[in-house]
Amino acid sequence: MRRGGILAIAAAAALVVLWAGPASAHALVKSSDPANGAELASSPSRVVIEFTERPDVRLTVVHVLNSSGASVEKGEPAAVPANADAVQVAVPTLPKGVYTVTWRTVSRDDGHVTAGSYSFGIQVKPTPGATTGVTTPTTPSPSALAVIGRWCFYWGLAILLGAAVAGSVVQRGHSKGVRELLCAGWGIAAVGLALMTVAERSTVGVSLGTLLSSDAGHEFLDRGVALLITGGAVVYTLFRRSWTALPWVAVAAAATMLVHALAGHGASAKPAWFNVGAQWLHMLGAGVWVGGLVWLLFALKFTPGEDRPRLVTRFSRLAAIGLGLVAVTGLIRALDQIGPFADWGRLFTTSYGWALVVKVAIAAGLVALGARNRYRNVPAVAKHDKPPGLLRRTVMAEVLVASGVFAATGVLSELPPANVQTTVQSVQPPLVVTGHDFATSVRVRMTVTPGQVGVNRFEAHITDYDTGKPVPASSVTLQLSLPGNPSVGNPELALHESKTPGVWTASGTVLSIFGRWHADMVIQEPSGGVEVPLEIQPRLPGEDITSQSAPGQPTVYTIGLPNAAQLQTYIDPGKTGTNNVHFTFFGPNGREMPILSATASTLAPDGSTQPLPLRRFTPGHFIANTKLDSGTWLFLIDATAKSGGAAYTGYFKQAIP
Repeated sequence: MRRGGILAIAAAAALVVLWAGPASAHALVKSSDPANGAELASSPSRVVIEFTERPDVRLTVVHVLNSSGASVEKGEPAAVPANADAVQVAVPTLPKGVYTVTWRTVSRDDGHVTAGSYSFGIQVKPTPGATTGVTTPTTPSPSALAVIGRWCFYWGLAILLGAAVAGSVVQRGHSKGVRELLCAGWGIAAVGLALMTVAERSTVGVSLGTLLSSDAGHEFLDRGVALLITGGAVVYTLFRRSWTALPWVAVAAAATMLVHALAGHGASAKPAWFNVGAQWLHMLGAGVWVGGLVWLLFALKFTPGEDRPRLVTRFSRLAAIGLGLVAVTGLIRALDQIGPFADWGRLFTTSYGWALVVKVAIAAGLVALGARNRYRNVPAVAKHDKPPGLLRRTVMAEVLVASGVFAATGVLSELPPANVQTTVQSVQPPLVVTGHDFATSVRVRMTVTPGQVGVNRFEAHITDYDTGKPVPASSVTLQLSLPGNPSVGNPELALHESKTPGVWTASGTVLSIFGRWHADMVIQEPSGGVEVPLEIQPRLPGEDITSQSAPGQPTVYTIGLPNAAQLQTYIDPGKTGTNNVHFTFFGPNGREMPILSATASTLAPDGSTQPLPLRRFTPGHFIANTKLDSGTWLFLIDATAKSGGAAYTGYFKQAIP
């Protein structure tokens, strides 16, 4: 084969390396009963949620909240017989009203956390914000600790496999530094696994014992046992100083990679044996190729000059085999993660896709360096034309670039693949706020569900800043204020300790107005009290809004409201300085709808919230006079209809140039 053809194949192979690593599909809502936005004639006996992956029932939380924010479910979530992807929770006979289901789960297949909420009504239609559709999966942002842990774990296993295979196949002789390299590789993998476990415990928000006793935790224990066996094989090489001990390390490292692949999302794909096998072979190929590069650096340093030509030539062939294996299996995994070729536009419309684009750029640099070694540096050393100094420097550059590939893989492992987004419901995750006291002695992680203006459920995890252990508090109070709007006062909410140590919960309507709330969590401990400052900005419900623009005219926004009503609003003139903001309500017949009362507010570009004084122009038409600076403003109005007393909320955003 000509050099150009080989280069083309190598480039194509290296591009698919960007799909390397065990990316995770995440357990997202596939369907629910009652369905999101459903209006039921009578109360259900249970709530069932089916996920895209198997949920860990022990680490799954499902609450059914009534309109006052109180939990009405009976007991803990339970598995659904004959459906490993679903959980259920029993409910009593529920009266007429709207109910919010909040959920949080951990995937048994990849160990990642997802959360969200949806609503249904009994003889009442839920608000317009509760709708279904295609959306980006609601999963936490990649944890830096988790990414670093995966980076170390991948590197450690790659070094173990690459050094053991290269030492057995390429050199077959005693070489200085190889055993030290194996010990270092095992240590890096062990540190990575420890960091992955700590990151998982922090994300899930449970104690280490609770995590390890769950199905998701068992997968970390399985990795640990496999890594210990690999460590035993490494110790064996220290006593049997012969290359014949290296194959045992290779077998043990490969087995550890298989255990890791079995803990990935490939186990949930159909057929499982094919997807897990492809993922495992992908990791083996990357380990032989990239891990072998680290081995080559040591081998070039300690191998006599006359043996180097044979060494680099044989390793070049081994690396080509590893690269070919990565290419074939990487393409298989890409088709599963992204979807058919026709859907690869998701590369530029999803966070997972953009992460892949970044990885492409890194992989391209790795290809260029590899091609330079393959076709220039290796032949030069093989023909005794040049010393291996240039080759060694290029290999070192390859190792550094490969570190970037592994880092990108760690990020991808924490993101949901693009193809998942076509099947899940549109659910909002709870708000998550974190903080610590001034002396960094207490850490707080609080979820606010559903995280909108109105009734919310607050769940605070209060732990020691250094040890992560639950803080033995005697009382916990949340004190709030809304800067720029002192009329709301300083509402307080007392939290109550749950059965789980260090977890305090409460429900209430303290987030009564949209804006950026300042909160102080006052925690009373036996040794005294501490305050943890937090910042909470609730979300607004989704709405059906359209806009119409015409040259020289204000942009008019039409907002769909319940009961087929509408709100039309606009800003005149829509420039910096004094403006008039108009709000007009219309009934289902298209005529102006009389309003009994209305209040409005603004969210300024700097995040401050202020009331917006309204003047009634006609029965359903209100005008507010206000001064606007440049930036994006949000305008919100709450109104009560004169006939029937229906409550309406509408909002819109507009950029002031």
